[in-house]
Amino acid sequence: MALQATNEQMAQFVAMVNKTEAASRELDELKKSEAAAADEKHFADLRQAIAEARAEADRFVAGFSPAQKSGLKEEAAKLLKAAVELGDQEKTIEPGADARDDAARVAAHADALGKALANFRAQQESLAVEMSIVVPEGTEEVVFTVPAQKFSTKIAGQPVGVTTSAVITRPNNGSAGAYKVEATTDLADLQENIGTILAAAMNREERCGERVQIKEVEIDPDLPTVEAIARLHYERWACGAGYGTREIGEGNATVNVKLTPSIGPDGRVKVSGEVEHGEAEPFLVDLLKAGALGDELSGKMAGAVAAAVPNLKTALPAAGNGAVARSVRYESLREGDVAVVVSGELQMSDEQAKAFAQQLKERAGATARKQ
Repeated sequence: MALQATNEQMAQFVAMVNKTEAASRELDELKKSEAAAADEKHFADLRQAIAEARAEADRFVAGFSPAQKSGLKEEAAKLLKAAVELGDQEKTIEPGADARDDAARVAAHADALGKALANFRAQQESLAVEMSIVVPEGTEEVVFTVPAQKFSTKIAGQPVGVTTSAVITRPNNGSAGAYKVEATTDLADLQENIGTILAAAMNREERCGERVQIKEVEIDPDLPTVEAIARLHYERWACGAGYGTREIGEGNATVNVKLTPSIGPDGRVKVSGEVEHGEAEPFLVDLLKAGALGDELSGKMAGAVAAAVPNLKTALPAAGNGAVARSVRYESLREGDVAVVVSGELQMSDEQAKAFAQQLKERAGATARKQ
């Protein structure tokens, strides 16, 4: 299971395969052209296709989890080596000044390039087997890959950064303008700060009443489910005439809360919390499992997770108005980390798709200039 590809990785793999097959088609076109040795456009198109296929391979391997990097080290190295060899072969094939004298040389290099492409594709398939990736015929075409963007929000007054990326695909047999979308939100920053967030939301010291102190909180992925584990100290104080304040109960507790995501009527992610286990003095266990304290704890935990996940309209600017969320699940992008994946549908006209592509291009350019 540790090596198995996530849905986002499957989409990235399909994108890599599509780019590789596009490069193979460009090579076939060049071979078929009678003016291949002198037609610069054929060469330019081929070079571009190969560059895109190699870039997809780099992105695919770079996105491996720690477990995948360790378990797939040999297969990934072979893929990247094949990508380098493909780049080396691509450099040898170019038009010459005299098409007649150059045709034989181009044909020989084209054959070598074809073998390099075949090896590159074979290494992809080796990885697919290890990662349980199946690419059926009539697979969905990856149309847009929305780069990761970081959002900042406040939860219980505490700043939290969340990073969201998306992959938009178009089924080959789908209707015009119909797309599928998966937006992935990395909750690593929320996990790191969940203790501070929950303490800000729950800590209190009432003179006559409850005193709650959150000691420690962690979010533990045990996919497909996720639990939050909180350790807290609780005291109950009473006030009365003649004796002032008096402690009537206190104790420490460890509480496990199951966090279940779903899509609400408004299309946003909602999370329900349920206390599954509590270790404490009997009176405190009762308060946590069937009392207001447990309801508050599970509600605050669930609310923090839900507040960190942007809706599809935020994750997909420009194209987002036509996006409808259908389902949600947890994934782990890195060992121990939690991500939320929202799957849905998107309707875009050709004009909207062009505008969206232009926006992604401009955003990529702005990011490159900042770097």
